Amino acid sequence: MAKIIVSCRYKKSAKGMKKLIRYMATREGVEKLGNSKEYQLASASQMKLVQSVVNHFPQSKTFLEYADYDALPTQQNAHEFLDAVAERYADRTDELKGLVGYISQRPGVEKLGTHGLFTQFDIPIDLDLVAKKVSQHDGLVWTEVISLRREDAERLHFNNAEAWKNLVRRNMNEIAKAHRIKPEDLQWYGAFHNTTHHPHIHLIVFSKGTEGYLSEKGIKDLRRAFGQDIFRDEQYKQATIETSYRNELKVQLRDLLEQIYDRRTIPKVDYYLQILQKVQSAVKETKGKKLYGYLPRKVKTLVDFAVHELAKDECLKALYEKWNEVNREKLSLYYDSKDSEKDMPIEKNTEFRSLKNMIIKTALSMDFSMENTTNPVRVGFLFSLLARQISEAANRKLDALNHKMPLADSKERMKIQDKKLAHGQREGSDTEGDDDEVYDSQAFEGILAGLDYIIQEAEYNRRISEYVENFPHMEIDRAYQEYLDSLDEQYNEENDENYDEDDEQGFGLSM
Repeated sequence: MAKIIVSCRYKKSAKGMKKLIRYMATREGVEKLGNSKEYQLASASQMKLVQSVVNHFPQSKTFLEYADYDALPTQQNAHEFLDAVAERYADRTDELKGLVGYISQRPGVEKLGTHGLFTQFDIPIDLDLVAKKVSQHDGLVWTEVISLRREDAERLHFNNAEAWKNLVRRNMNEIAKAHRIKPEDLQWYGAFHNTTHHPHIHLIVFSKGTEGYLSEKGIKDLRRAFGQDIFRDEQYKQATIETSYRNELKVQLRDLLEQIYDRRTIPKVDYYLQILQKVQSAVKETKGKKLYGYLPRKVKTLVDFAVHELAKDECLKALYEKWNEVNREKLSLYYDSKDSEKDMPIEKNTEFRSLKNMIIKTALSMDFSMENTTNPVRVGFLFSLLARQISEAANRKLDALNHKMPLADSKERMKIQDKKLAHGQREGSDTEGDDDEVYDSQAFEGILAGLDYIIQEAEYNRRISEYVENFPHMEIDRAYQEYLDSLDEQYNEENDENYDEDDEQGFGLSM
């Protein structure tokens, strides 16, 4: 259940509005139920009346008060719910005679002077004049209620009329926009009711000029405006966490693209290469700037597909799920959970639009000719180094053998020693050869490892080249077609929703 409820209704005729205006502004208080009765189960008559009310006013099931009663059907919660219904349907209480008694039992309005009515400016309000003005209005009049839970109202200091009055004044332009009324034509009056569980305000909204219109989207915008204002501190914290996850996801995608660019051995690298090659080919054929915002719709869809597929990477997928968790928590401040059950695909999320240009830039920078990129200079140097190492090792081994052989005389021995010195070799014991052998072994291993890496790199490039050239792209084509089919389904669903939203019953809806 959302933490803020915005209930909106409308009347095509203002007849009977005097009654509601007076009630909003002047209702007197009654003694509340004592603590001893607070947790007693609702009486049979209360339960029967609640059921009758819900059947007659189905939208009342969206009230915070009904959620409390449904979770714990006590006398107090039943009283709060029936009280809320009587308030919000004060102009229709004669439809349910059982509610008439509750009108006289509700807690008092907080008065600002002789009554509790307020508007955009701190000017004296003549209650009789306002009631007459509204009741004689020739057009739509919206009756709206904005409600909070008691704990949120206390914590955020929305437990007094002054705070609510300033809230409405700050959001006057948003109210006008939601109702499709010019700001200069907007007329509104409000009153704060400090009830036990759900402090709330009543608003009367109408236009003195061009007739307005309140759609389902308008109510959502209205609820968002009030919610963002009331819960701005909580939203700032959530937005900070969201930003950290979004930035981390960008870093991880950049790292994944670098690995693909370098043709490293990672899962699905062949598939990713096909996608980037397809993006490169499509973008190169377009004219103008090679940025997502300037591409034709068909090419944009292909880039969206690339984002969709790359985002299946386990690391990216986990980060986006975390981002959505925080986003849902942020939206729950003023949206019901059912409004955001399904997470938006990352490629449709405007918060992550920069990922698309990142992919385009990488795709355009890649060389898919896949020629053998083995550097002959590197290979020649390593083979030269290997040959020299083998020659020196052989000389050292031969010299060690000669050193151990008996010599005919000292003169011959001196000749050999002079020869060794001329070649820069030092004299020593017979154990010198052991260290030389270890050194030779390490040197050979290093050189051979370098050659093996170059050979493997050349083989991998050759394999990728053959794969890209010969593979018929069946896998990517099938995946792309499935993606296009899913877009068609989403488009049809959106069309159905838009049709309902523009239905003529949209003048006043309860959300």
